[in-house]
Amino acid sequence: MIRLPRTLQQIHTFEKDDVWYVANLRTGDVLEIDAITADILALCSTDDNAGILEKLGDKYSEGQILESLKTLSSDIETLLFEPEHNSVSTTKEKLRIFIPHGFMKYRGTLAPTTNVGIYNLLAALAKHAEVFVEIDNDDPAKEQREQLRVLGIQFISDIFKSTNAASYAANRFIIDGCDGILALSPHPYEELNYFRHNTIPIVSRLYSDRNLRESTLNKLLSHQALRRDFDSVCPDTPWITEELAWLISESTDSLCYNSPHLQRLNIIPNGIDTNVYSPQNHQQAREAVASIVGEKSILDVPLVGILNGFHPQNSVGMITELARLHKNVSFVIFDPILARNHAQQHRNVFYINLEQPEDTVALPWIYSACDFIIFPTVIGTPFSMVLEVLACGVPGLALTSLALPEELAACSLSVPLTRDETTGKFIIPTATISEQIDILLSTPEMRETLSTKARKVAENYSWEKTAQRFVALFTELNKKKAENTIPKYPDVAFSPYYDKAQNVIRTGATQLDGLFKNRVEEGIAQTLLSGHTPEEVRTVLRYLLQDTEKADRVLSTLLF
Repeated sequence: MIRLPRTLQQIHTFEKDDVWYVANLRTGDVLEIDAITADILALCSTDDNAGILEKLGDKYSEGQILESLKTLSSDIETLLFEPEHNSVSTTKEKLRIFIPHGFMKYRGTLAPTTNVGIYNLLAALAKHAEVFVEIDNDDPAKEQREQLRVLGIQFISDIFKSTNAASYAANRFIIDGCDGILALSPHPYEELNYFRHNTIPIVSRLYSDRNLRESTLNKLLSHQALRRDFDSVCPDTPWITEELAWLISESTDSLCYNSPHLQRLNIIPNGIDTNVYSPQNHQQAREAVASIVGEKSILDVPLVGILNGFHPQNSVGMITELARLHKNVSFVIFDPILARNHAQQHRNVFYINLEQPEDTVALPWIYSACDFIIFPTVIGTPFSMVLEVLACGVPGLALTSLALPEELAACSLSVPLTRDETTGKFIIPTATISEQIDILLSTPEMRETLSTKARKVAENYSWEKTAQRFVALFTELNKKKAENTIPKYPDVAFSPYYDKAQNVIRTGATQLDGLFKNRVEEGIAQTLLSGHTPEEVRTVLRYLLQDTEKADRVLSTLLF
């Protein structure tokens, strides 16, 4: 009898004149089948034999279902199913990676480019590993569930059908044979509880998304503090670490973050599809952009793009000044916030609004229309979009406070950025940027050289390579993980956190169920309460704090 689930070939099941048929679209064979077999084929890619018996039990007898399963294992098996060694569900050589549902829960807070990047990562990863996602069968995000299924993503709710509790199914799956957890949620504390599984590697993904600056920094800080030797934190952008390094240097907390941890970050950029992002006909691209912005005058003047990662308030002055200094140049600004909130203030400035993921289909044409693109190396500038620009053969002008990676330096000019020592905001040297604009516009040979190098740089990145790097990382981490260790379930861990109001890093305590505590003393008290009486904890707090009233207040917040 055939063992399911199995991967179907490219088949089509249909009914004609009350008779069921299945057609193999690859070979052209058409077979007559019965209704039971048609129903089994609709389920056999996702359900095992027991699941099919359960789901079809109300419609057919057990004997009828078993007989049909026996028929499928006859000569028609090779016409309907891929060879078993290619089946995702039965391939023993592949890693089993679990992805908590947080990336679905917070997708509305992510920029379209970030959502597209997550989708592409999952699609690529599913080709190299068995990927399982925590989504209930009755989850309201049914459409997203089906999209993931098409990619080859599997669901733990299909494995553990006996329980309706997603958390129980997730814990069972992790303990029973998971090779690693890929934490994709942008929320810094959404996935902390998985660190309780102290023998399972966790890889934490960080995003360079302007809307997520605070969340990105806090996820980096908390997951780095909790990470074991067999965990890893993986930013998608090289300049996330620079932002944290600066904050560390400016922090005033006496218990500030241990900066050597920065050296243990594993930067894995998103890939790009160089077939989609490729140089387009420059004139046709110009005409497309003129149509998008509704202004034909840009056809007759140089066009410069600005991939704006600065906070809108920081960048408005720069854009205004550049528009004034270069009245014979048109600027196209990639920034949905400015596009929504700022009316057209300059005849030579146009805003591109990328609100939906489908809007990104126009990007190759918009990039290719530009003579070059200005981008700051700050959280908020996705490295993936910089790579897309380069893939279209467009040179860059980087505004940066760090040394550009060697490959970017080969195809971009740069302008140094400094920070205001009081506010921490970047000081944007508009005059220097203007000088570099003049140099690039007046030397087409330089742009041509940079363009050729840009395309070559982009070709080093692909989603295939990105997925392979994640698989290689999980493989390496599994060699380091602790074996035969009794799982520990700590409630509180001590880690730094980013104080947005003061723009510094401070220390605090974090509950692994996701509730963040601001004060270290509360974390100490909660830890002690698991094994000591309240009065014993009160005595310790009074001694540590040297403040009886404060000690009593801390304890009262935890007891009542």
